[in-house]
Amino acid sequence: MRGSPEERAAVRASFKKMPPAKKIDYILTYYRLPIFTAVVAIAVLISSLISQLTKKEPVLYIGFANVVVGETMQQTLTEDFLSAENIDLKKNEIIAYYDLYVSDNPPAEDHQYAYASKLKILGAINAEQMDLFLMNKEAWDQISASGFLLDLDELLKTDPALYQKLSEYLGTNTVILDDNSVEVSLGVEDTYESETEESANALDVSSFPVFRDAGFGGDIYLGAVANTKHAEQIVSYIRYITAAK
Repeated sequence: MRGSPEERAAVRASFKKMPPAKKIDYILTYYRLPIFTAVVAIAVLISSLISQLTKKEPVLYIGFANVVVGETMQQTLTEDFLSAENIDLKKNEIIAYYDLYVSDNPPAEDHQYAYASKLKILGAINAEQMDLFLMNKEAWDQISASGFLLDLDELLKTDPALYQKLSEYLGTNTVILDDNSVEVSLGVEDTYESETEESANALDVSSFPVFRDAGFGGDIYLGAVANTKHAEQIVSYIRYITAAK
């Protein structure tokens, strides 16, 4: 409030004599902006506090590539795992990327969908927010060729009993180390050439009880992402799905 002390005293005296409705109208007229600013600041603060208090810690990130799972299966593969591991569901979660579509040669009507899925996968992997893929054979071939998958042979050997149990389900696939696909696409070279290696980078989980009668219509594979920061949790997850029903 500006003015001399006498003027400010006169305004306060006048304000005290106003009826309640007039006081409210006076406050809203002369202090609308500070009140609005304060309300916005309080709302932002409350929202931030609620977000921090309710924020969950990701335990694993799972991508479902070319496989569709219903609500019951979703719960089995996410929340039920946390419960089985005695992990608090109120503070932790599994983040799932559903309905990813991976194809080397998608039909014209699905080309944009495949491209969007590819960008999502690349972004998640680069951000270290992808740990596992549940996928069909076509998706496994493409994801393996891109070098995104971890060799499970060494990972599973950290649990000798689990490795002995699952070694027969390990599948090998091709990893492209180097190729001239860019030169071929630009017409610089005519013949495609590549340097590859084989890697045991997925488990054939099709016969596991949780997947066996789910009606996928083909083999299903589980692979771990090469740059995962959750190797220990992945081993626990693999141990879980071998027994889940």
